Amino acid sequence: MRKSIVIYSLIALSLLSMSTSVATMAEGTEMQIGPNGTGQWYPAIHEDRIVWTDTRNETFDIYMYNISSEEEVQITSTPFIQMTPDIYRDIIVWEDNRNGDWDIYMYDLSSGEEKQVTVHPADQRVPAINEDRVVWSDMRNGNMDIYMYNITSGEETQITINEADQWYPGISGDIIVWEDARNGSSSVYMYNISSGDESKLTQNESEQYLPTIDDDRVVWTDYRNFNQDIYMYNLSTGEEIQVTTNESWQVGPAISGNRIVWMDDRNQDGDMPGNWDIYMQDLSTGEELQVSSNVSNQVYPAVYGDRIVWTDMRNEEAAIYMFELVTQDMTEK
Repeated sequence: MRKSIVIYSLIALSLLSMSTSVATMAEGTEMQIGPNGTGQWYPAIHEDRIVWTDTRNETFDIYMYNISSEEEVQITSTPFIQMTPDIYRDIIVWEDNRNGDWDIYMYDLSSGEEKQVTVHPADQRVPAINEDRVVWSDMRNGNMDIYMYNITSGEETQITINEADQWYPGISGDIIVWEDARNGSSSVYMYNISSGDESKLTQNESEQYLPTIDDDRVVWTDYRNFNQDIYMYNLSTGEEIQVTTNESWQVGPAISGNRIVWMDDRNQDGDMPGNWDIYMQDLSTGEELQVSSNVSNQVYPAVYGDRIVWTDMRNEEAAIYMFELVTQDMTEK
């Protein structure tokens, strides 16, 4: 379940689409995470822990919030930049420029130990983690390749060797997905760690980008309909599904189990820029629901089980918010 990434200036793009649509509001409880709402970006969530990039100390630090204990913890405190975190159980990973280049670092919540994962002087960016494997985009070969680190064995592996750029990886179990430029436009590729097989996941020649994966389902943002839609591919069945059909833009998806979440600008008011909302589709029912409705921007969603988190601009400063869905089946987490 990987995060949506910073690189695309998606908020500015909201001027490009003006469609509106009324959707059913999701049922549940919304809350702001933590007492400080100043400059919190790019959340990720796993189980009952949320991590994000935080600028309250006039630098970029990694913070964590434990939903069960309601405790907020500062993970990094250097004067350098730590950002785009991801989390799986007790392990937090992020990109870090304390050494004059971008490296991948990790922190073990159970032991309190911080470790530098990459030491090559080129840049390593945007990590994702699942189980005991960390993946990232790496510039050591003069282009962006996907690399992987096994926490248990300490082994680092180069996953892609194509001379085009591969970036924004996601991982679930034995499958790594990423955005790939080898065909002249961005496509989604995947790699099976067990078999060593690499394959192109999307066959349409339009732009597909920002993929993420959970179990056997891959979701991404797709431009084939001349607007941004969310698509999904089921690895078990080989079936590709168009998740969103609204003529406005839907971007930056995340997935957990049967739930896909994304940023959606269908409620933009006339010529006013902004008003990205968070939407969700429940794959088990086929129902599309609106999660956030505030007229400011809600961006960069992440999801785990019944909980959806995002960066929210309603108080003029970016803060982390969470929505906990009301569901009858609480075993889905």
